[in-house]
Amino acid sequence: MIAPAERAPDARRRRQWQASDVSTEVGPGEATKHQVGDLAEVLDNLGVFGMLAEDLVALCSSGFRRVPISQGSDYYLSIQGFTPNQIAYAHTHPDSEEWVVVLRGGGQALVAKSPVPLGAGLIIGRAAAHPHGFLSGDEPLQLLSVQLPRPSEGTTTWDQPGETTDPIDCAVAGTCRRCPRCGGHSLNVRARVFLCENCNLEF
Repeated sequence: MIAPAERAPDARRRRQWQASDVSTEVGPGEATKHQVGDLAEVLDNLGVFGMLAEDLVALCSSGFRRVPISQGSDYYLSIQGFTPNQIAYAHTHPDSEEWVVVLRGGGQALVAKSPVPLGAGLIIGRAAAHPHGFLSGDEPLQLLSVQLPRPSEGTTTWDQPGETTDPIDCAVAGTCRRCPRCGGHSLNVRARVFLCENCNLEF
């Protein structure tokens, strides 16, 4: 059971169910112990998974993070995580609608001329071809995103001018900086080249 958001973090963690609480000595088809990062194995072999979104996404101040949960040609399910006052620049998928559920935190959805305030529990639907982006507030923001169908490669347009940041020692690994196109977390992959883990831009 996931505890209500208003409980203290320690109480929430004590009351949640997660696959890592289950013994490894079980028979076929039963739950097995796994660690964070084993999502593919959990989904393929267990069929059951429970964890807080904040424990799935390792946040970093350089750019927002996205963790794919499940994907196919006709859908894309992911968790997005933002540190305080972090942006995902506005962009458009001409062939994909999106449903977003705010799991934690607040901020703004950049989906209209007047931004829509975000709060835990809010559901936002966006039709295909509508520009959209997000800006977290003064606390971390976690979103559950369902895109139907999965956006086609190369069709996304980038509608809001962005900027990068200076490289920093990454909270995840190595050095990183913000993607100037989408605002996503980008790791240093070679020499002075960075690769965005969200939109795959090399810069």
